[in-house]
Amino acid sequence: MMDMWTGVVEDRQDPLMLGRCRVRIFGVHDRNIQDIPTNDLPWAVAVMPLTSPSISGVGDSPVGPVEGTHVVGFWRDGESQQQPIMMGTIPGIPEDAPDVSNPEFAGLQSQAENYPKDTERHGLKESDTSRLARYRYPVEGEDGKISGESICEECITDTIVQKKLDERVLNVAVANDHGHYSEPPTKFNSKYPYNHVRVSESGHVFEVDDTPQSERLHTYHSSGTFEEIYPFGTKVTKVVRDNYEFVLGDQYINIKKLNPEGEKVDGGNLFINIEGDVFEKVNGNVERQINGSVREVIGGNFHTHVNGDRTITTEGSKAEKTAGDSSSEQYNKIEHTQGKCHNNVDGEYQLSSNKSVTLRTSGGNISIDAHGNPLSGVGVLGSKSGNVNINSTGFIQQTAGTKIGLLSTKGNIDINASIGGFSVTAIRGIKMISAGPFDINSGTTFRVICGGLIHFGTQGMLSCRVGNLLANVDLTTLISSPSFIMNGRSLAVLYTQASLSGAGININYTNANMTGNVMSCNLNSFSMKAPSQTYRGLIRMN
Repeated sequence: MMDMWTGVVEDRQDPLMLGRCRVRIFGVHDRNIQDIPTNDLPWAVAVMPLTSPSISGVGDSPVGPVEGTHVVGFWRDGESQQQPIMMGTIPGIPEDAPDVSNPEFAGLQSQAENYPKDTERHGLKESDTSRLARYRYPVEGEDGKISGESICEECITDTIVQKKLDERVLNVAVANDHGHYSEPPTKFNSKYPYNHVRVSESGHVFEVDDTPQSERLHTYHSSGTFEEIYPFGTKVTKVVRDNYEFVLGDQYINIKKLNPEGEKVDGGNLFINIEGDVFEKVNGNVERQINGSVREVIGGNFHTHVNGDRTITTEGSKAEKTAGDSSSEQYNKIEHTQGKCHNNVDGEYQLSSNKSVTLRTSGGNISIDAHGNPLSGVGVLGSKSGNVNINSTGFIQQTAGTKIGLLSTKGNIDINASIGGFSVTAIRGIKMISAGPFDINSGTTFRVICGGLIHFGTQGMLSCRVGNLLANVDLTTLISSPSFIMNGRSLAVLYTQASLSGAGININYTNANMTGNVMSCNLNSFSMKAPSQTYRGLIRMN
């Protein structure tokens, strides 16, 4: 028959690290530690369950009892009683704290006076069972039967349950003002004897709670980091410090909401709130498919750097608004608009090029309109805007297949080529009309070539100052002006029919050559000064 015993662990610091404990055994070892010091007690070997191989580092560590733990066992060597075996621990309800001040009664208790504890978390005169396992507990009636259920308030207020409730993260903002969310409160509602709790000395907790309708799995670190699975499968993970995750293979995440019956319902959302920075590095490709809309609100700057090509395809409309400046820099730029293109600028608009600028239309017109903004609503010369200025230090050329027209209803027409030449060429007609003065200035050559009608008209003064003037027209040349002044070094006029009419015409050239069929001059006064003059054709002066 097995010789059983019970005793108290006084020392667990096993130099062989086999889980052995020095146990003072009731009825065998005297309580007086002077007669049998703790160091003279035999080492009791722990018995492990069959689920633990206990060999070559495989299985559970054979540690568990602490100083002051009551254990039960048997003598492996029988009557010799020198080889005790520990089979298990015995919980109870401690009445007194350890006291080793009197050596005669110092045995059968913790020599370090660390157990049993008497704190807010667990005190004397209460069950050694964890408070987490006995929140709701049965009440025994006078007849010895269970008559009801009672609640252990301190099993919440003085445990990690209350600590978790007090340290919940609340009111985390959802992006773009879509509300808030908070850490859900724990679903702790354990009932004895269904919650299987394991608590370590430092405060780590492992719960397998089988309480009906309140089933949970809970792993809690003494720092406050925990993972808890609620009834119906909701999982809450909280890390109070840094969190590292390394995946050496693939990772698959699917977010889909199900109802308690397992059927899919609308939803499956992802809410992420990062109060610091985000750094992402992808060594491969990134592909995203978004079947809905994308809305981004960026409070700071937005920088994108692409080493390769970038393609953006928009099947619908596109709208961009920039409150500040906008700049774009590229090597070549091609823009294609299948419909209309409108550029509306409230301020100035400038088009600059170090080389050529070409405006081309196929089958349509090119129009440059400048509408004045009259001062005080009075449309007079000198309005604040409405001018079109074309300036060139080189060559200005206008070519039209049918007609070139310059019209100024209220202001002036100024054509200036201070260094280069000015040339106007048309197959059919050239028409320049101004309500005010008409000035043509060229530092070198002014050339007008037209297969149809050339018409210069002004109600004011028409002035032409050029180095060389060549006017070649096949049909009709018409110049109408109250005052007409032409100055230059060389004048060549080739005409079929020419008509000059005005209050006064003044032509001053070093060399003048006019060749044609009929020239008609209707003037009040006519003055032509040149050292060398040549006239060929019929000239009529009235």
